[in-house]
Amino acid sequence: MQKTKIVILVVLVLFTLRAVAGSASAAIIYVEPGDSIQKAVNNARPGDTIIVKPGTYNGDIEISTANLTLISSSPHKTIIKAKNNAFNIYESNVVIKNFDIRGPGKYSGICFSFSRTESTNGAFYCTVQNNRISNFSIGADIGFYMNSGGEYILNNDIFNCETGIYAFDLMFETLTVSGNRITNCDNGLYLIDAPCIVINNNFNNTVNINAPEGIECIFNTTKTAGKNIVGGPYLGGNYWATPSGRGFSQTHSDKNGDGFADEPYKLDNSHNSIDYLPLISLKSPVAAFSASPTSGKAPLKVKFTDKSTGLPTSWKWSFGDGNYSTAKNPVHKYGKTGKYTVSLEAKNKKGSNTKTTYNYISVK
Repeated sequence: MQKTKIVILVVLVLFTLRAVAGSASAAIIYVEPGDSIQKAVNNARPGDTIIVKPGTYNGDIEISTANLTLISSSPHKTIIKAKNNAFNIYESNVVIKNFDIRGPGKYSGICFSFSRTESTNGAFYCTVQNNRISNFSIGADIGFYMNSGGEYILNNDIFNCETGIYAFDLMFETLTVSGNRITNCDNGLYLIDAPCIVINNNFNNTVNINAPEGIECIFNTTKTAGKNIVGGPYLGGNYWATPSGRGFSQTHSDKNGDGFADEPYKLDNSHNSIDYLPLISLKSPVAAFSASPTSGKAPLKVKFTDKSTGLPTSWKWSFGDGNYSTAKNPVHKYGKTGKYTVSLEAKNKKGSNTKTTYNYISVK
């Protein structure tokens, strides 16, 4: 019995020491202006976090350490200027967040290149989140399946690039693209044999999806309550715009005001892919109304009709005699002679607008 207790105690001590050693192995490394991000990366170990203080730093950073997090201490205050590629990533589970990354020009360099070398295992399941990415030939380059895949491209602003995201031959590794604003690019997404989940993005490019060989992608989730990327009340698909103003989301209607187009979007250049819940940008209402009759003897019953545009969801009427209503189309009775100024405030989740008509109702 005594021997059994000793064995259990030894096992518990070893387990505790291992847990302490594991937590102690993960370090936080700070990079100050004037320091080298590459040097910090070279000195890091798997599990470390590198926090970069605001300033301007060189790009062409190579990451050959897995499970590494690289983050700006202040979102978009840390600038990376790349002469060629900004980040070459050769190992898995790397996270890069909150940087402002500037390339050499719209048709040069790659911001995030996910690949492998002879001495590395490849870049799989990496996350690029909340970065500003501009002036590259490619914002994020993923593939082929032996080199990289399963990346998460989340909540970034990608603009003024030849191609926002390029993915090639990912086999069974699914790329996730969500919450991004990809604008002013020649191609938003360029996909070749690249299964992906593409939801809640704002696309506004010459060509938003270029998939010359077809794609196996999901372009919407089920309708879920929550603010979407263009301010609507539900999550679903994506916002599809073009610089000419003729994109699907710019030209289609949303009669019930749920933030989705009234019909699915069969994506151009994608071999029959469909976004079943394409987003429509919610606009602030413009208040307008009519009344009948507008004059007569007391007591005068007047029916007011809301004619506001922009799909208001609530109304506040002031009838000019100290009375109010929140009905959409109220009926109000005026009991005394006089001229009454009427106002209507129309509101939705995007904003509000008020229309006032002076001396509109005349009661004799």
